[in-house]
Order: sequence, then C-alpha cells, then structure tokens
Amino acid sequence: MRNLFLLSTLLILHQLAQAGSKFTPINYNPPDSVKAVQIFIEVKVIGVNGDKKYYTGIQTDVVKLFLQTDKQEKKIVFKYPKSASVISTGKEVDISKRGEISCKYNWKLNESYKLLISLATDSIDNFSLYSGYVWLPQENKWKHIGTSKITGRWNTIQQPGIINIAKRKGGLAIDISSAWCQRQNGSWKNLKEDNQPAPVINLMSHIDSVSQRQTDIKIINDAIASGKTDATNNEQGVYYSIIKEGTGRQVLLTDTVTVFYKGYLFSDNSIFDQTKDKPISFPLNRLIKGWQIGIPLSKVGGKIKLVIPSDIAYSIRTRSAKIPPNSILVFEIEVVDAKQLAH
Repeated sequence: MRNLFLLSTLLILHQLAQAGSKFTPINYNPPDSVKAVQIFIEVKVIGVNGDKKYYTGIQTDVVKLFLQTDKQEKKIVFKYPKSASVISTGKEVDISKRGEISCKYNWKLNESYKLLISLATDSIDNFSLYSGYVWLPQENKWKHIGTSKITGRWNTIQQPGIINIAKRKGGLAIDISSAWCQRQNGSWKNLKEDNQPAPVINLMSHIDSVSQRQTDIKIINDAIASGKTDATNNEQGVYYSIIKEGTGRQVLLTDTVTVFYKGYLFSDNSIFDQTKDKPISFPLNRLIKGWQIGIPLSKVGGKIKLVIPSDIAYSIRTRSAKIPPNSILVFEIEVVDAKQLAH
C-alpha cells in the first residue's frame, strides 16, 4: 500500500508541475533499517511555464540540490544551513552567498540530469559532510557542486524528498524517471518501486578532473619548493620518498601486501586512518590508484611516504567524514610482507 501511495504521489507531482501549481515536496521516510547515506534521482524538465524563479531537485532535512531557472539565467544550486561551513567545491562555482553554492549551467529541456546528495558522518567528533553532485549529459561526466560540514549532528539521511517549487505563478513540468536511496551497506532502495536497475555511480569520472589535478600538482610542487615536503614525483603522478630501504623483494601490483600505515591530509596533517598494534593485509590491485602506483616503489621490509593527488586517491567522492572531496592524501606505509595470490 505504501509503495502504491508513493508511486501515485509521484504521478501527482508530475501533473501539478504541468499545471504550474505550487506544492510541497514529496518526502519519503524510509524505516531506520534503510540507513540511507545517498539520495539519487534522474529528472527531466520537459517544460517551463512562466519566467520567474523555479527549481526542481532533491533534498534532505538539511540540504537541497536542484536545477534552477529564472528569466536571467539557469543554475545548479546546492543549499546548506547558513551555520555550516564549506570545505570543498567544484571548479567555477559561486560561494559568495551564505548557505548556497551555485554553478551557472545552461541545462536543457528534455535532457535527463542525475542529481546525487551524499552523506558521510563522524560520530566521535559529531559532524557530517553533505555533498551535492550532478551528472551532466552533454559532457557525460559528474560535476561536484560542493560539500558542507555540519557540526553537532551525525546520522543517516533524514526526510529524503523530491522538490519542484514555483515562485508566484508558473512552474516546471518534470518527469522523474528514477529515484533511489543508498544504504550504508552499499545496496540501493528503489523509491519508485519499479523494475529499473539500481544506479551505477562512478564519481572518479568528473568534469573538473584535469583542472583539479593541475591545482593539486601546484600545491605539492609549492610545498616541495618551500621545503615542507621532500617527496619526488614519479612518472605516473605519485609523489614519494623512501623512509627506509627494504631488504626483501620489490612489491608487485599483483601482490597481497601486509602493511602498517598512517594516512593524513596534506592540507593540515589531520589523521584520517591508521593501523594500531597489528598490520593489515590488502590485495594491492583493489586499492586506490595512488597505492597501486606507489607501493611497488618499495621493497618488503621498507617504509615509504606517498603524497597522492586527489584524482588518484578518492577524487570528488565523499569517502568519509575525515576525507573531503578533492583531498591530497599522505600515507606513511611500512611493507611487512608481500605475497602472490595462489591461482
């Protein structure tokens, strides 16, 4: 019954939009067992009635992400509480208005745009990161609009909803072809309860990757020139320094490596992860690209420091509350062992 109600509500949303009415958002309140950390829709604007300010997109109880139009221009907007801080943005966005990150973009009628709000929380330090992303069909890539840090709260996404708001008379006629929430365990909950496959989201493919890499390289090279780091760039883009030479064999990409490590942000040296009393083992070819490139520069028994530009780390993903999008990462890694997997 609830699923039928949700589907009928979506149909009403579409009909009201076509009529140019102003109406409240559709909220979907998943049970606590869902533990949503992302909300995703695919929306197509099929008509504009009027020349005032209208917008459509997605929201939680604290942030909104939407396509906006008025008689002057079209934008993509990510709204967050004015008390929150902005810790990361995409390229060529405007953050001059408190509580809003916007990107001028001439989105088209009858084109499908994918909107994604992603959440990462830290229960110990009591804060959350909310990020907004849009898939741009003309460029065939994701765009990171921005990430805000909200202190004093950590939880899963609350009150996920679809919005289509008109100012005065008029509005947008829209079609919602897909609506999903992602759980903490990575599985997806279909809000429309139709037979569409779950979305496949690869935020490593994004529109600002080239310019972001240039920004990262300049930051690292400036630190090298000023003596703040002694890392050397290798041909594949990882900066490294050997802390201790190993006496064992060279590590291979196809190895399962056993390591002690500490990871921290290049920007402020804040530690986001580290091993404790025991080393941990990983298949190297399943780790981030920066590790795949950097660890084979070491030998077993050695210790290496890696400075990894964001595009071969976690890129624009909100990987965790302690790793904002576009973060340059530093790892100090001691290679205890390396073994080839048996076939």
